[in-house]
Amino acid sequence: MPAAANAKAAGSVQLKVRRLADAVELVIEGTGPGPQLVQAASSSGWQGQLTTTTPNGLRLGPQRLSIPEAGLQQVTLTGSGTSYQVDVTPTSGLPLNRPVVSADGQNMILTFPAVPQAALQSLRPNLTQPGAVPQSTYAPPLQPRAVAPPVGDMAVGTMVLRNTSYVNVRGPRVTMTLRNAPAKDALMALAQMGGYGFVYVDEQSALSAAVPSSPGSSPQMGSPAAAPAPVRGVSIAFVNENYARAINAVLLASGLTAKLEGNLLIAGLNVGSKGFGSRLSKVYRLNQVSPDAAADYLANLGATVTKTNTITTAVTQGVSQNNAVSGSPNASTTQSTSQTTVESYGASRGPLLGLGATTDNRLGTITLVGDAAVVGIAEQYLRQLDLRQRQVALSVKILDVNLNNDFNVNNSFAARWGNTFIVNDSGNLLGAFGNNLPATAQLTPGTTFNPSGLNISPAPGSNFVPNAGAPATATNPAIAPSANPALPNPGAGFPNNSFSDFLQSTILASTTKVVASPTLILQENSSLLREPGTSSAAGGGGLDDYSIDSPIGRRRANEGVVRVGVNVPTKVSVNVASGGGPTTCSIDQLTTSGLVLGARIEKIDDNGFVTFALSPSISAVESLLPTGAGCPPISILRIRRLDSGVLRVRDGQTLILTGVISDFDRQVVRKWPILGDIPFVGQFFRASGSQRDKRELVIMVTPKIINDEVGGAYGYGYQPGSQQSRDFLGQSAN
Repeated sequence: MPAAANAKAAGSVQLKVRRLADAVELVIEGTGPGPQLVQAASSSGWQGQLTTTTPNGLRLGPQRLSIPEAGLQQVTLTGSGTSYQVDVTPTSGLPLNRPVVSADGQNMILTFPAVPQAALQSLRPNLTQPGAVPQSTYAPPLQPRAVAPPVGDMAVGTMVLRNTSYVNVRGPRVTMTLRNAPAKDALMALAQMGGYGFVYVDEQSALSAAVPSSPGSSPQMGSPAAAPAPVRGVSIAFVNENYARAINAVLLASGLTAKLEGNLLIAGLNVGSKGFGSRLSKVYRLNQVSPDAAADYLANLGATVTKTNTITTAVTQGVSQNNAVSGSPNASTTQSTSQTTVESYGASRGPLLGLGATTDNRLGTITLVGDAAVVGIAEQYLRQLDLRQRQVALSVKILDVNLNNDFNVNNSFAARWGNTFIVNDSGNLLGAFGNNLPATAQLTPGTTFNPSGLNISPAPGSNFVPNAGAPATATNPAIAPSANPALPNPGAGFPNNSFSDFLQSTILASTTKVVASPTLILQENSSLLREPGTSSAAGGGGLDDYSIDSPIGRRRANEGVVRVGVNVPTKVSVNVASGGGPTTCSIDQLTTSGLVLGARIEKIDDNGFVTFALSPSISAVESLLPTGAGCPPISILRIRRLDSGVLRVRDGQTLILTGVISDFDRQVVRKWPILGDIPFVGQFFRASGSQRDKRELVIMVTPKIINDEVGGAYGYGYQPGSQQSRDFLGQSAN
């Protein structure tokens, strides 16, 4: 057959899409001349029935296309011969208008309006003609109603359970009418009608007989038992009913169960574990789930779980030596008794009725005993429970940027004109007028006339002592006997009509950066590791892990902490002994001065999302607070901490947490009145200083789910930061 004939036999109708600037064209090729289209709005979108004049077929079979960015979530083309159907489903939240239909003699074209495409624009500023750069005015439409986040896929384990309460029997058609008749009598009559033997197990009466007649007494042989509870009556009306349906209807109405052993029908409240046939026992060694958790799960489904419970009681008689009266005899004895009981628990309804289970925590096993079919159902449940929990590698990068910028300008000068002496000490005005200073401004002999710490004595590095070495006269204040001597003008040590100036300017800028890149491997196991107040160190003793401050600690299995720094005491107790005894000190709390990163994994779902919480902090010792009595000082820390809530990030994506900024800006200006405000000249009469300290903490987190399946990619691509570490690992690998 020629190639053209093959193409015609296979069909020539095909769906194609053309994306325009503001529309989408669906081109149905091969419709031929004179096609007819009947369009209508459906519950899911738009639907069109296409009829061609000549029989044809689909070239590529049924087609399905998707253009969500254009507003068309799904487009399908189905049909054969002369009848075809086109279905268009819009993107959720976007309207879908009727298309414009056209044809060119060979093809049919459906034009749907679509959102315009956003054009990519680059900023090319024109320095000679400033102006605004045109931006796209398109904005995505608002949701017509509140829409929840999308629901991902779920791993579903499905089992079809046989109705264990259904009894498969055969017999004649039943016509019977009973009104409030005993259930066991109705079942006996139906069993005889079908030729079956009948046994009724009255467990309720046996339980009633075992109840003691008075509180605290135990049942004995021959003691009068309580009256059995009346059997529930049934009211039925069967007319030519199927025999099996009639038997099971009576069981359903009475709340009884039954099973068929050969030709014998056994009925009672719970006869699933009773019978004459063999039973099956299996021991399962569990890998992931704990035996107690698996047993509790099976008990909720109707299995009877048996466990051994031991209660130890200690009784002390007599008076101990510490509490005895002085001189009186004392004797105390302690007796311990242990009582071991076997307890059973389980739900009264469920698919595992009649199944017995017990556990062994040493080997991590669970033993099931029961009918083979029920044991098989329980085994399917255990297979779905004993799954591995996922693990994730949290790659955290912490960047601490510190920007310091200090600027100081100090100007000091001294000038003397005759007996006038003026000093500018870094913006402080000091003036002395006359030959002597007033009595209230006297100086102690041997000290420096320098209120602000500036040495203005004539000899550099020496102290200015007025009239030092002069004989003891009334005009020498160094040795004058007067109580309030008048000191000479300190400018006497400077030459007349002189001017001295000292200018000091400092600009200090520094940038520091602290980078840490820890990686924590955690799983979604929230089991409790240990109670607070217990030490994880071997042998115990000392401070426990929770005395070292951390928002997220190592209490549960899904938590991890990285600490880099020095543990310093932040809480110290000083114990003063009475009667002059020695003073003792105890450190109650340690806090890590440095980097502390705590992480907790909440959930790793089947769609590649990781839900976790972080608590990074960076601290440094700001000051020390003495405690006295030879005890260690308390450290006052400067802390920057970010305690995040629960976050959800997709596998491999990076979450950036920033904005933890500490900005400190301080300006100090000392100046003369009036003169310090004069432009340009005022800088000689003032001292200014600025201090700026800006710190920013940036945290980047990338979760990577570890694939531990067969053939999965092991590890997470760790690369050491230094060349020495890379060389060391390369040598060790060889």
